[in-house]
Amino acid sequence: MANRTLHRLQRLWVRRTLALALFAGLAVASYLAFSVWNRVGALGSAHQDHAEWVYSQLETDFLKLERALDDARSGTTPALTNLRKRFDIFYSRAQVAARVQDVGELSAETERLRRVLDAQVPIIDSPDAQLFSRLSELQFALQTIERLPRQIGLASISFAAAASEAEREQIVQLIEMLLLLALIVISALIAMTIRLSRQAIVLNRTSRAAEENHLRLATTLRASLDAVVVVSDEGEILDFNGSAEAIFGISREIALGKNFIELLLPPESGTPHSLDLDTFREIGLARVTGTSRHEFEMMNGTGQIFPVEISVSLTQSDDAPVFVTYIRDITDKRQKEEEIIRARDDALVAYREKSRFFAMMSHEMRTPLNGVLSAIHLLNDGRLDAEQQRFIDAALTSGDILLGHIDDVLAIERSEADTSDLELQACDISALAMGILETMKPLAKMSGTRLRLKKTGLNDRLILTDPRAIQQILVNLVSNAIKFGPDDDVTLHASYKKSSGDDTILQLVVADNGPGISQHDIQRIFEDYVSLDSRYERHTGGTGLGLGIVRRLVLRLGGDVTCHSEPSKGARFVVRLPVTTVAPIKTDTPTSRDPHLHRLPPMNLLAVDDNEINRDLIKAMLQRLGHAVTLAIGGQEAINIATDQKFDAILMDISMPGVNGLQATRAILAGAGPNVDTPIMAVTAHALPTEKEDFISAGMRGFLQKPLNTKKLSNALETLILAARDESQLGDQAITKDHEAAVPLLNESQVNELFEVLGHAKLTDRIATLVARIEDALPELMKTRETADIQAKAHDMAGVSGMFGAVRLHSQLRDIEAGCKNGDMSRVHECVSDLPDIWKDTHTAWHSRLADNQADIAG
Repeated sequence: MANRTLHRLQRLWVRRTLALALFAGLAVASYLAFSVWNRVGALGSAHQDHAEWVYSQLETDFLKLERALDDARSGTTPALTNLRKRFDIFYSRAQVAARVQDVGELSAETERLRRVLDAQVPIIDSPDAQLFSRLSELQFALQTIERLPRQIGLASISFAAAASEAEREQIVQLIEMLLLLALIVISALIAMTIRLSRQAIVLNRTSRAAEENHLRLATTLRASLDAVVVVSDEGEILDFNGSAEAIFGISREIALGKNFIELLLPPESGTPHSLDLDTFREIGLARVTGTSRHEFEMMNGTGQIFPVEISVSLTQSDDAPVFVTYIRDITDKRQKEEEIIRARDDALVAYREKSRFFAMMSHEMRTPLNGVLSAIHLLNDGRLDAEQQRFIDAALTSGDILLGHIDDVLAIERSEADTSDLELQACDISALAMGILETMKPLAKMSGTRLRLKKTGLNDRLILTDPRAIQQILVNLVSNAIKFGPDDDVTLHASYKKSSGDDTILQLVVADNGPGISQHDIQRIFEDYVSLDSRYERHTGGTGLGLGIVRRLVLRLGGDVTCHSEPSKGARFVVRLPVTTVAPIKTDTPTSRDPHLHRLPPMNLLAVDDNEINRDLIKAMLQRLGHAVTLAIGGQEAINIATDQKFDAILMDISMPGVNGLQATRAILAGAGPNVDTPIMAVTAHALPTEKEDFISAGMRGFLQKPLNTKKLSNALETLILAARDESQLGDQAITKDHEAAVPLLNESQVNELFEVLGHAKLTDRIATLVARIEDALPELMKTRETADIQAKAHDMAGVSGMFGAVRLHSQLRDIEAGCKNGDMSRVHECVSDLPDIWKDTHTAWHSRLADNQADIAG
C-alpha cells in the first residue's frame, strides 16, 4: 500500500515536472522567437536607410544651393525665387538631420549647421532688392559650412555599417539559442506523449465509471414525476420512465424501440401516417428544443387524446443527437382554465343582464313619471294664484327629486360607460340652495331637524354650471345630514372662494351635529355599496350609492369633496367646485314667462307613442308651442302615416309593441315616401349610452329623455330643426359620416342660453378667445404621436368646446379621448385627421350665429 502511494506521488511529480518544463520551454522559445522577429524586422525596415539618406542628401542639397546662389547674381526675379526655394530645401534637410539621432557623434556638426542657417533666414526672407545686395554676405556664410555636409554624410555611412554588423551578430546568437530550445521542447513533447499513452488506460477505467453513473441517472429519471421520454434521431424511444408509464398507460418494455410519433402522437384526421419523422423534427421537437414549455396534444395507450405540457432538450451522443422530452399531463389545468373562462362569460352575461334590467327599469319608471310631470307642466301656464303656484312648484321640485332618484340608480351604469356630459346653464346658487332646503323641509320636520342656510357673498351672482348635478349633490348631502342628526340643526353654508390661480371656487358645506364618523370609516364612505356598522351606512335604508354618486358628480364638475368628522362631534361635508361667473341679464323690456315658447315657426309634426296618456300630453305641449300635431299609436301606424304625409319633424318613442321605434325610423328613412329626409328625434325613457348609439345608427338626429316639459321639448325641437337646416346647407360634405350627420355643429339651445347670459359683446369676446386657444392647440394635437399626449390634449380641447356649445367638435374630441383609453389607435388617428374640417365648419357656424345675432340687435 505504501509502495502504491509512493508510486502515485512519483508519477504526479514527474507529470508536474514535465508540464512545468514544457511550459518554461515554450515561454523561452516564444521570447526568443519574438526577439528574432523584432531584429529581422528592424533589418528589413527603412529607418536606418532613411537616416543615411538624410545625411548623404545634405551635400547634394548644399551644392544645389550654391548653384542657385551663383545664378542669383544675375538679379532676375526667377533666380532670386529659386535661391529662396533651394535655401528652404537645404534648411528643411538640416532640420530633419538634426532630429535623426542614430549617429550621436554628429550632433555638434548638425547643430552648427543649423545655427548658421538660422542666421541667414532674415536675408532670405528680405525683398528681392535687399536679398540681391546681400548675396555676398550669404555666400560668405555658406562657405563657412561647406565642408560640414560631406563630413556628416561620410561619418553616417561608417557608423551605419558598424551598427548593421553588430545587429547581424546578435541575430545569429538568438537563432542558435532558439534551435537549442526547440530540441529541448521536442524532447519534452516525446516524453509527454509516452505519458499520455499510459493515461489512456486510466481513461478507460474512468469511462466505465461514467457509464455506471449514467445508469444511476437513468434510474433517477425513471423515478421523475414528469414523464421523461428519450428519443433517438430516428424517432426510436430509447428510454421511458415510470411517470411516462403512468401518464400514457404503456409499459416501458412495450415503449422501448417503438417509434415516438406512431406510439404517442395522435394521427391527423384521415391521414394517420402523414406526419413522418422529418416533419416532426422540423415543426415538432426541433421547434421547442431549448425553449420553455409548450402545450401539445398526445395519445395514451387506449387512443385517448389529452393535453400535455412538453419541453425538449437536445443532447449529443457518440453516434447521433438524442432528444430528451419532459412531458406533463395538464388535463386538470385545462379544466380549471375552462372553469375560469366560463365564470368570466357568466359574469359578462350577468353584466349584460344588469344593463338590460337598468334599461327596463328606467323605461318602466320614467313612463308613468312622464305622465305625472307633463300634466303638472301643462297646469303651470301662469294663470294660477300664489298658493296654487307654490303647490305646483313644490310638485315639480319633488318630481325632479324623484327623477333624480331614478337617475341615481342608473348613475353607476352611466359612469362605467364614461358618459358624463354636463348640461351647462346659468345658475343662481342662492335660489337653488333655498329651493333645495324648501323641498327638504317635510323630511326635516318628520325627524325634528331644523334646516339653516348661510350665504356668504353670493349676491345673486350667476355661475355657468350644471344645476342638476349640484342639486343631486345637495339633496344627497342634506338628506344624509337629516337622517343622522335628528332633533338637531343641519346647516348648508354656500360661499365663493378664490383659488391660488385667482379662479372662483364655489364652496358648499353641509354640517350636522350627529354622532360623527370614525377616521377609519371616513376613508370608505364615498365607495359604492358600502356596508359599514356606522349609522352613515346602516341607518339610511337606501342603496348605499348616495355618497358615491356625490363623489362622481363632484369629479365630473372638476371639484373635490371631503369629510371632516370625529365620533360624537358631528360631520362636515365640504364640496369645492371651480365655476365661471356670469353677469345677470338686464333687459329694458318685459319678457314673457316662457320666452322659449316662440323660438320656432309653427310646424307640422308627427308624434309616435304607444301610451295614450303620453300621446295626449305631448300633443298638448306641442300645440301650446304653436305646432300642428298628428299622433300615431305605434311604429307601423307611424310608417303608414309617414308614407302619405310630409312632416317637418317626427318625435319617435322607442319601446312599442310590434314595430318598435328603431325599426320604424329605419323604414321611414329607407322608404320612398316624402319623409326620407325628415329629422327624427327619439323621445324615450331609455337612457343608457349604448342605446343612444343605437338611436344614432338607426338614423335619428336627436334625443329627448322622458319625463318631458315644455321647455325641454321646445329646446330639443329647435336643436333638431336648426341642425337639419345646417346639414342641408353644408351638403354632402357635412354628412360624410353617420356620426357627423347625427351630431349638429352647435347646440342651439346652449348657444341661445349663452347669448342670454353673456350678451353679444361678451360672448363675441369669449368666442374669440376660444378660437385662439383651439387654433393654438389643434396643430399640436395633429402632430402628437404619444397616446397619453393625444388623450390629454383632446380632453382639454373637449372641455372648452363643450362649454360653448360646439357639440360636433366636442363629440369628436370625446371619441378621440375614448379611443386612447380603449387602445383603439386606428380610430383615434382617423378621428384626428377629421378635426381640421370639423373645426373649420364649427368656426364658420359660430361666425354665422354671431352675425345673425348682431343683425337681430340692429333690427
